[in-house]
Amino acid sequence: MSGTNEDDIKAIREGAGRFAAQVFGAARLRRLRERAAGRDDEALAHTGGDGWLSILVPEEKGGGGLGLVEACVVAEEFGRHLASIPYVSLIVGLKGAAAFSGAVDVAELAEAVEGRRLFVPALASTASASVKAHAGASSGIVLDGVRGGVFAAAAADAFIVGYDLNGTEGLAFVRAETAGLKVASSRTVDGMSTGTLTFENCGVAATHILSSGAAALAAELRIFLGLTAAAELVGLMDAALQITLNHLKTREQFGKPLGAFQALQFRAVDAHVQISLTRSLVNEAARLALGGGAASVLMTSGAKAKASAAATAVTRDMIQLHGAIGFTDEHDIGLHLKRGMALSTAYGTASEHRKIVAARMFGAGETTEVKFREDSPREAAFRQEVHDWFEANLPDRLRHLPSRPSFEEACGWHRKLAARGWVAPNWPKDYGGMGATVGEQIVLYDEAGKAGAPEISGQAIYHLGPILQVFGTPEQKARHLPGMLSGDTIWCQGYSEPSSGSDLASLRTRAVRDGDDFVINGQKIWTTWAHHADWMFALVRTNPDVKKQAGITFILIDMKTPGIKPLPIRTIAGDEEFAEVFFDDVRVPVSNVVGSIDDGWRVATALLEKERLNGANPQKCAQLLGKVKRAARATGVMDDDSFRDRLARAEIDYVALCAVFSQIVSFAESRTKANADFAFAKLVSAELQQELCELLAEAYGSEAALAVASGDGDKSFPGLTYLQNRRVTIYGGTVEVQRLLMARRVLGLG
Repeated sequence: MSGTNEDDIKAIREGAGRFAAQVFGAARLRRLRERAAGRDDEALAHTGGDGWLSILVPEEKGGGGLGLVEACVVAEEFGRHLASIPYVSLIVGLKGAAAFSGAVDVAELAEAVEGRRLFVPALASTASASVKAHAGASSGIVLDGVRGGVFAAAAADAFIVGYDLNGTEGLAFVRAETAGLKVASSRTVDGMSTGTLTFENCGVAATHILSSGAAALAAELRIFLGLTAAAELVGLMDAALQITLNHLKTREQFGKPLGAFQALQFRAVDAHVQISLTRSLVNEAARLALGGGAASVLMTSGAKAKASAAATAVTRDMIQLHGAIGFTDEHDIGLHLKRGMALSTAYGTASEHRKIVAARMFGAGETTEVKFREDSPREAAFRQEVHDWFEANLPDRLRHLPSRPSFEEACGWHRKLAARGWVAPNWPKDYGGMGATVGEQIVLYDEAGKAGAPEISGQAIYHLGPILQVFGTPEQKARHLPGMLSGDTIWCQGYSEPSSGSDLASLRTRAVRDGDDFVINGQKIWTTWAHHADWMFALVRTNPDVKKQAGITFILIDMKTPGIKPLPIRTIAGDEEFAEVFFDDVRVPVSNVVGSIDDGWRVATALLEKERLNGANPQKCAQLLGKVKRAARATGVMDDDSFRDRLARAEIDYVALCAVFSQIVSFAESRTKANADFAFAKLVSAELQQELCELLAEAYGSEAALAVASGDGDKSFPGLTYLQNRRVTIYGGTVEVQRLLMARRVLGLG
């Protein structure tokens, strides 16, 4: 694993980006189509001369001695500029060649490092190789068999070939001109090639055989191939999106820019979401995948599957957003589609890698997990502690519920967590919280999800509490924070109104100053647990004569105050989770204002960031995944290949969400990255939850619509779970509103 720090990574990215912009690009890729072998010797020489080909080669062999993280950074930048050499294949081929020690003479390796020769890996997608070997003359071997799907086969000077010798995987260095090797290649749509190697009594000298540690090296090379290819696809997608955003901002139709049309905005946002999700998954996989074992294979297959599927969808949609000009060869956007098509199928297609994930995760007796991070020793000990505590303290009746438990049981579970000190992992210790590290928070949420722990009300712990810690007065903190932690005080959020749902700034509930009080009149709706709550934090209009955001105040309201009337609202799932709240001349002290009068929008925006951070928490997805797997195994649906493919796709998206969430928490603590960069996470979490509910319904089959599951030991309640999760794409701002905000604030459209 790389030990390069973030400053070095940034420098490598900037250097690779500058080089790729100068050497590669659309014009060079177009010229490549005119060359028979799809080989660009000029670009190859430039790349070698500047040292980019040798970053994986050990320093003692004349290389950079860097690792997978750095290789992925360079691959992404090269992909962004449509690299016209098989860069991914080449750098991995060089790493394999360097490992042969005496097999490849120094001069030959030096020529490859300098960009005068091209080494290409020819490995099977798994350790099960179709190329067989048997003993040959002078301790050498003879190869027979076929290896298909070799990327850049026609351009290669030599191959790193994986073979099977009596059930043991080996690696051989085979020059393209070796007798007994036939290379049949075809041009790919991007101007490069893919081919099939046929070995017929092909002799390989002993000096060109790597046997000691060959299986481990082959596995490592597959990881490098999968992740660097995925990284190159990330750069390719990102460049395609940037080209398209420029088109949407400058091209006009019906008197306004294309980017002003909501349907086009949503497509662009969805592309941004897929790119961001894939980048997070690839980045985390690159940092962690070389730890060894089955998890490394799963991380790589998950990342390559995600990148291949995303690149296909994104580049296809960018053609659509360009309209007719996108279908012309003169426009560069088509080159991104073609390059994406070729690289998406190289080293295993999306479906092939999802099969690897499914076989290892859903097969009989398989218990392998896809992990986006490895626990430190301290985190591993904490995980065991959390697991044991949940086993001993979480009652069976509260496990894997379809929604929140009853008000009384939710409060009881809150108090139990509080007594253990785990109810507020995100709060600093100075305020009575756990003060947990990013890793400890991830562990706690992960184990809670696996145990099926019920959801507690997040209004106090995840929303208002952190806001009071920043904006509250000393008196407000002292009065309210202890009750939030203990669960003795229940809070609700007074934001939405009948005419102001997602358009929060248009709210009409009025607060008029009268001495030391505000007198509040108006109405709130969709207020979770308002009929149970002791207090409400609300937005009220205190100045109707200014821009609508400017005249709003954030205020705390005691729900026992005369003039407040909450009326429960029954949801489609049959419970009374929401309430409508009426305010009739309700007097609230001015001292209850959080922040400043008329400055509540700033406080509310900060709170919404906290709410969306909590909405991205992967715990709920983890719980649903567990439900789907248990139901699918019980009903036999897990044996259906189509179902397993969809479940593998969802599992990969879940791991990507975990990677994103880890980064969000880390950046939120350090404030090193704008929260807008992660606005997509809540959207991803919500839509993934609903996809998992679709899978759950499919797993239950004819029992999917039952309100109560038929099995005595299963409380999944498939019908109620499905209904309850209709809300997740609505609350906290609908996913449509989230897409609009991202289009305007992140992509600059509208």
